[in-house]
Amino acid sequence: MSGGMVDEATARDASRETDEAPPVALGELGQGRHVRVEATGDGAYEGYCHSGRAAARSYGGAVLAQALDAAQRSVDEDRVVHSLHAYFLRALSPERPVRFTPEVVRDGRSYSMRQVTGVQDGKESLAMSVSFKQPQPGGSWRQPGMPDVPGPEGLREGWTHRPRDHPLYTSTAYREVPLERNRDGGRIDGGRIDRYVWMRTVGAMPDEPGLHACVLAYICDAPLAPTALVAYGEPRPRGIALASLDHAMWFHRAARVDEWLLFACHSVVAGDGRTLARGEFWTRDGELVASVTQEALLHVPAPR
Repeated sequence: MSGGMVDEATARDASRETDEAPPVALGELGQGRHVRVEATGDGAYEGYCHSGRAAARSYGGAVLAQALDAAQRSVDEDRVVHSLHAYFLRALSPERPVRFTPEVVRDGRSYSMRQVTGVQDGKESLAMSVSFKQPQPGGSWRQPGMPDVPGPEGLREGWTHRPRDHPLYTSTAYREVPLERNRDGGRIDGGRIDRYVWMRTVGAMPDEPGLHACVLAYICDAPLAPTALVAYGEPRPRGIALASLDHAMWFHRAARVDEWLLFACHSVVAGDGRTLARGEFWTRDGELVASVTQEALLHVPAPR
């Protein structure tokens, strides 16, 4: 292009390649794309949830984020999310809108609870409980030590299996620690699989804690359950079906998702057509900011 102007794709690729420099301009997620919903005027909200691994099925992280956004809009601004528990009841299509309806379960002096339903084509597809609280200043923190793994600098792009125009590729930077370099794991050890990835948004985020929480829910679904596929040749083993069944998340501290976060993923059990994974998000300073647990359908064809 002329005149020294840089198009959006070039700027995005530059942001992807720079590990140290903080992003400046708002990216897709910073603008609320993929994670925000629109009010319908009758107490409900609508959004489109883009595809995930399968083109015909919506990405679970987008569903979680938009349901959380709908719930947040129904509570006072001084209350922040601290946990969510969701069940995926039916597959959603990225081609049609999802209607999210938050219902008041309780508003106490310090805590609020909301129940959110996600409906598409008249069928309930998501049921999610979300709890909010007033921040409590002071007090001390207790937590374990951060995993000892390399930082994101120099690590390979982790989205190579996705098209370059896929929303996960264009909106998030993803660097995976090679299994052989995971000093704390990255192998199948006694039936458990550990892997570690660094994630952040492409582009900056505004100073809106609620939006950062939605984006954290958005990104956490991408690598967690698929950690089970490492045993079969992840990222895309043939003939194996993987789909989220339920998802729980606890937000311990506010975190900026436009700065690198380490996502420690642990696939702890697989059997009976299911797999369970746990994960933790860490800042580069060693603060544990969120914990996640997810169960997914895992169908592995019987050997012939």
